[in-house]
Amino acid sequence: MARAEIGNRVLVYYKGVLEDGTVAEGTAEGEPYEFTVGDEAVKNIFTRLVLGMKEGDSRTVLLSPEEAFGPYNPDFVIEVARSKFPPDAPLEKGVRMEVQADPDGTPVEVSVTKVTPQTVTLDGNHPLAGEEVTMTIQLLEIGV
Repeated sequence: MARAEIGNRVLVYYKGVLEDGTVAEGTAEGEPYEFTVGDEAVKNIFTRLVLGMKEGDSRTVLLSPEEAFGPYNPDFVIEVARSKFPPDAPLEKGVRMEVQADPDGTPVEVSVTKVTPQTVTLDGNHPLAGEEVTMTIQLLEIGV
């Protein structure tokens, strides 16, 4: 039976689960994820997990924060004057928004973590940064 190798198109089901049992990401039943093994546009972990697998194989691994959503970086947390935001901006804890982070205008997605009358604290880390994730992947088909 063929094994997945670089360049193969594959169909997989996958699920990433946090330590508390929360599903962080994954495929919906009946909606597998299709990708080319080794494609640079695909998360490297998918290639690493399916390489060498046969159709029907499953694999479960514990991903470090670096392999999953990245380590938490306190340097990505900034405090901004409330006056820098439009009066109608939805500034509540937990709201995600895009802000201009540098002079060339590249938007960055951030989470609002604290709001006071004078300041807004923004966190540019991925919401799951610093979390370990248990990833399970099942290879459904090779060569689709």
